[in-house]
Amino acid sequence: MIEDMRGRPWTKADRTGGLIDEVFSELRELVPGVIIERLEVTHPADDDNVYFIGDQHQFDRVQVDTYRDGQPSFLIENENGLRHETTDPTEAVSLIRNWLQQS
Repeated sequence: MIEDMRGRPWTKADRTGGLIDEVFSELRELVPGVIIERLEVTHPADDDNVYFIGDQHQFDRVQVDTYRDGQPSFLIENENGLRHETTDPTEAVSLIRNWLQQS
């Protein structure tokens, strides 16, 4: 299972210091079995503020890009190519949760 991931597991203990932490905490409460991973980059200058959200059936159903240190705005994309940008953590949670529940 781990070998299929695109990043490293992002656990409850992992923190960015930004508002994306609130989004992930809320998702963990609302979506049983949610899996969050963070892109691992090979060069320190590469942008690693990319997260993949899914479940045990598919790891990367939703992708979230943030500014440095997990700050908004959040660019949220789903597996069907839909995109939405928001600075509101509550809106981000709602959208991600809805997209995860659609499949």
